[in-house]
Amino acid sequence: MRGGLGGREQALERLAATRAEPLDLLVVGGGITGAGAALDAASRGMSVGLVERADLASGTSSKSSKLIHGGLRYLEQREFGLVREASLERQVLGRLAPHLVQPVPFVIPVTSRLRRAQFGVGLWAYDALSNFRNSKFHRYLDRDETEELVPPLPRGKVRGGFTFYDSKTDDVRLVMENLIQAVRLGAVVVNHAGVVGIAPDEERVEVKVRDEVTGYDMFVHARRVLVAAGVWTDQVEHLAHADVNLALRPSKGIHLVFSRDSIPLGEAGVFIPDVARRRMLFVIPWLGSVLVGTTDTQYEGDIDAPPVEPEDRAYCIESLNASFGLGLTEADICGAFAGLRPLIAGKHGETADLSRRHRVYEMGPGVYGVTGGKLTTYRRMSTEAVDKIASDLDIREDSKTRWIKLGCSRLKGVLDPATARARRMGMEASVAANLVRCYGDRALDVLDLAATEGLTQPMSPGHAPLAVEAIYAARQEMAVDLEDVLARRTRLALVDPAGGMGPGSAAAEIMGAELGWDRAEVRAQIASYRAKLEEERGLPLGSAAAPRAVTPSVRSG
Repeated sequence: MRGGLGGREQALERLAATRAEPLDLLVVGGGITGAGAALDAASRGMSVGLVERADLASGTSSKSSKLIHGGLRYLEQREFGLVREASLERQVLGRLAPHLVQPVPFVIPVTSRLRRAQFGVGLWAYDALSNFRNSKFHRYLDRDETEELVPPLPRGKVRGGFTFYDSKTDDVRLVMENLIQAVRLGAVVVNHAGVVGIAPDEERVEVKVRDEVTGYDMFVHARRVLVAAGVWTDQVEHLAHADVNLALRPSKGIHLVFSRDSIPLGEAGVFIPDVARRRMLFVIPWLGSVLVGTTDTQYEGDIDAPPVEPEDRAYCIESLNASFGLGLTEADICGAFAGLRPLIAGKHGETADLSRRHRVYEMGPGVYGVTGGKLTTYRRMSTEAVDKIASDLDIREDSKTRWIKLGCSRLKGVLDPATARARRMGMEASVAANLVRCYGDRALDVLDLAATEGLTQPMSPGHAPLAVEAIYAARQEMAVDLEDVLARRTRLALVDPAGGMGPGSAAAEIMGAELGWDRAEVRAQIASYRAKLEEERGLPLGSAAAPRAVTPSVRSG
């Protein structure tokens, strides 16, 4: 095996042993920022631990817009520095994780000369802020070219459009690759382990951690602690008795997922105006489906379970129908999710106007916090946080994350042997492509495991993930329950109307056999997962139209 996260029990034992020899750094939070910080610190030779109360990437980092992008709309807010930073980071991440960060063309249809002029100026600025290193420069399209690239557009309704390039990703997989590389460099990572107490101290911070699986409490000792808890930062600050007025404002963003039968999108994404014409929504090809979003509204509810409300679904569907004339209804929705952005409050009240910039600050003696920011700039944000902690500890090693490959040394170098192996096992080449787009170099390990276990069939009929991936997730990626596998390791919760639990699904039985569940536990896992997913979607599972069959682009497109 080419390496995973290691065993969970062994990781807990290593954390418990820190009373004798404290860690240099304990990271609290297993999202993209915490994962990036763990890798950054480990790359400098620091001893590192990371704990996450729920599953890895279970919060905002699994519910993003799946884009690695400069942020075209931030130009309207005159956030030129942020756009430049994000544009340059997009290039770095595309080099470090070519299997995960993939260029995608976007189209902006225009209906007037004024809009053509406005978007033209903005896109020239967008290219310039990226040092003209985008995959391709933007260009103007005539009406025929625009309609060809965006098949759902009604004929004859637009004057033309602009095309430009950004990148898309699988946000959970990006978190996992950062954590796996951190573990490879000696870090200890544990999920379902929540912080329930912090005793700040300049020399040694004592952190009380609860194993959420067994209920057992333990103490972890570290010279410094970095809190990367996103919208949960206020809760951790309270545990640390911090006197910090950070003024975090959670902003809710919802997304809907449709099949490509419902929205016959090509390989290009498209920006469309919402029904009120106040903001733009994106429609992008993602994992063989179509992802639509997003909203940006102030949120004051339960931060552990932000729902997709009926008005959220109506807003997106009305906007889609106004632009495409498809007659979509809630019955066409395959998946829906809501995430919370940890925005730092500024001068204006609307969350759409709040800063996407980040902040690194001291919570208390030996305890630091990092919050704000966006998915694209996580590496820069993590580096800044670890720079401050390394300086505090008089560690003089610089960050090396700009050169650490994130799970894929060379895309073609793994795709060719994976394809050959899949064919020898009687599977289509598309299976290998799907695995490589998900696991990079580790795709070969998944194929080896499929051969050993005799599990080459799909986990859920009509979708890409293989049944064997449930076993791989439990053994190599610290999945401990059904939700871990279906919602995050495979993303079936997003792209399958039945959430991966339709007729013929093997996930629960395979996980049960792997983890020693009895029949009562299997039933409880299924019931818990279904309830959580229906609560988030606001819709019963399996209410949408059946998905199209698996295609070679199901994970890459």
